Amino acid sequence: MPSIRYGDAPQTALDFLPVLAANALPLVGVVWFGWDPETLVAVYALELLVLLPLAGVKALFAGNPPASDRESGVFSVAESDLVDKRGSVTVHDRLPPIYPRNVPFAAAVVAGGVWVGFFVLAPVSEVVAVVDVLGRPEVLLSVVALVVGQVVETVHTYFRSGRYVELSPYAVVEIPARQGFFLAFFLFIVSVAGATSVLVVFVVVKVLFEWSGFRAERGGGGRLTGWLSGPDSDATANSVDVPVGQPSATVDVDGRSVAAGAIWQTATTTGPFYLGLATTVWLGVPTFLGDGAPSTALWVGSGLAALFLLGLMLAGDVVEAVLMNRWTTYHRIDDYLVAHDRLADEPQWTTPVSELRDAAIVETRLSDRHFGTRTVTVTTGWGDDETERTIGPVDNPKTFIETFDLPLQSTELSPLNRRFVGVAVGSAALIAVGSVVVAATPLGPSVSWVLLPVYLPFLSVVPIGLLKLAHP
Repeated sequence: MPSIRYGDAPQTALDFLPVLAANALPLVGVVWFGWDPETLVAVYALELLVLLPLAGVKALFAGNPPASDRESGVFSVAESDLVDKRGSVTVHDRLPPIYPRNVPFAAAVVAGGVWVGFFVLAPVSEVVAVVDVLGRPEVLLSVVALVVGQVVETVHTYFRSGRYVELSPYAVVEIPARQGFFLAFFLFIVSVAGATSVLVVFVVVKVLFEWSGFRAERGGGGRLTGWLSGPDSDATANSVDVPVGQPSATVDVDGRSVAAGAIWQTATTTGPFYLGLATTVWLGVPTFLGDGAPSTALWVGSGLAALFLLGLMLAGDVVEAVLMNRWTTYHRIDDYLVAHDRLADEPQWTTPVSELRDAAIVETRLSDRHFGTRTVTVTTGWGDDETERTIGPVDNPKTFIETFDLPLQSTELSPLNRRFVGVAVGSAALIAVGSVVVAATPLGPSVSWVLLPVYLPFLSVVPIGLLKLAHP
């Protein structure tokens, strides 16, 4: 689709009609078909599973940089360096460009949507058979209408009007995130109250939130609209002054080392925490829904759901780390080092070679030891502009150092302490075996498996800490 800027097409209340009409169908079901609370809860819970992932897709195309305040929203991406990346990628001529800096927001809202959906659908599944509810034509029609209404509103008012150009990824994810948490909270109230009047009020209030979210995306409205829109974003992308001329030397990062390093970093930092969350799903769902005697199908289903959730979270972190550095090329133009991203075809930063100082080889990257690459930390700039940057990994470190006149005497890595490595591997094996024994055999104490998800992240500190001690 063509990239039309917002404002070329007039935005009116008529654009909200698809969403309004879709929400009217459940209201008809309450008033005329006599839907019970569980049916309405099932309908809106299923819509919730689409609302947040759809926001994640929209966030990828948001053209405005994220706000500098990254901790005021529902989803925090303050620890991600990718949000500062410059440039965009065109995947198809009929689609707007995708911004790598928006990937952390998309990953956060999709993972958050999975968790919200889990905590909503688990209680819903206990009181109503969702499959049986969807077997009723009027209910299935309402679910389809709600989903189609959201998609039509997104295509028309977000993409075709060019609204994506004016929004930041924060604004895109905050509105549906706050709507989603409101919906999840009130679904429980509806399921407990049960009166038809309460159901009608709920649908009306939900439409009010939808309308406020609609106005929030357009910068208007009152207090509710302002709350839904989340933190303001008046940020602009900083320009990079690239010297004029052709590069006298070019060095690419080693893609294999970047990918291996991303996997290892995820496995040793956020991986144990994610594993604990996934184990909670695997052990918690049968306990919650199994009435004391969960079936084999319930154990298998919860296990598959846990594996999917674990894979989704791990893949998100790995993709972010790869996008950050996989396509980086370092150019020397006159007396400047220019870091250029080939994927986005955009310079990321530049600095005079004479300002590169405090250079040091990173000793803790196992991928550098395996592939023979090297990663270097340097300090650039002065005063308020002073920044510590990580350069590499590069597969020919001696050539790289000579090209950019880095103040380094040697590129050799110190040998690992093999005793610490052996103890780390042994402790990891013991933790894995012990977890299986406690969770899956009668040998473990009867209550310990319930606390296993809590133990795992803390137990993993032992082998990870020992590996760090193995480095000089």
